[in-house]
Amino acid sequence: MAQEPDFEEVQAPRELRPWVRRYLYANRPLASDLTVQAKPTGFCYFVNFFGGNRGDYLTIDRRVVSRRTRWFLCGQITDHDLRFCHRHSLRVTIAELTATGHHRLFGTTGSDILGLAAELADIAPERACLAGRCFSLGPGGSRDGHVAQANAFFTRLAERCLPADEAVEHVVGAIERDHGMVRIAQLCAQTGIAPRELRRRFQHAVGMSPKFFAQVMQIKWAVGLLSAQDEASLAVVAQEAGFYDQAHFNRAMQRFFSESPSAFLRSDNRSFRSFYG
Repeated sequence: MAQEPDFEEVQAPRELRPWVRRYLYANRPLASDLTVQAKPTGFCYFVNFFGGNRGDYLTIDRRVVSRRTRWFLCGQITDHDLRFCHRHSLRVTIAELTATGHHRLFGTTGSDILGLAAELADIAPERACLAGRCFSLGPGGSRDGHVAQANAFFTRLAERCLPADEAVEHVVGAIERDHGMVRIAQLCAQTGIAPRELRRRFQHAVGMSPKFFAQVMQIKWAVGLLSAQDEASLAVVAQEAGFYDQAHFNRAMQRFFSESPSAFLRSDNRSFRSFYG
């Protein structure tokens, strides 16, 4: 019998969706320690730990970092090894931001937090002060209460957010809509921006190149298709997800997740599936 996901998904209200895609929520004790390994998703995350630290820690490329505060901003991941290690309990509200949401709401560039899980007070002190005023509930609070506080926090941030880079937003939207199966040169032509300039502006706002972002969107789409298939359908999944052949698909899975499509199907991947939706 399949186990329940580690995180419960909660949709963000429509008025916040230019910046916040959804919430992932958990509030429960743990029978044993839990390690959540982050993988490239194409998005950044704001994390509110509301259960105390009690020995929780994270590792960034095998460097151990003790968790001292409640609020973190987690950047894009390319080839980084980022793991959250929870002891005793899993009590957290995670906001999955849009591709440019971290930049527009928190004022951080993509390169500022690439491969990092940074304490909010270290990179955006004013936003950390606002978080202190918005978040008061602890483990005794309800899911709806925690999400309501997150909505209030992001509503306040949205009131003074940075303006959108319309060209970058257009490219992001096209890549997401077509699940990464796009030609970057064609998108440059649509926006009237030279490839080098688009790459610079895209990395500034998003944290990775348009090409890599498209690759992440493509593999996410493939994983969704894979989850509804079996090993006999791998060639079909590879074709529907826009890969040249099954071997190309196998190499992409190995690159992003360090396992083959067949191994992925046989594994549990509960936390991973929560983040991929």
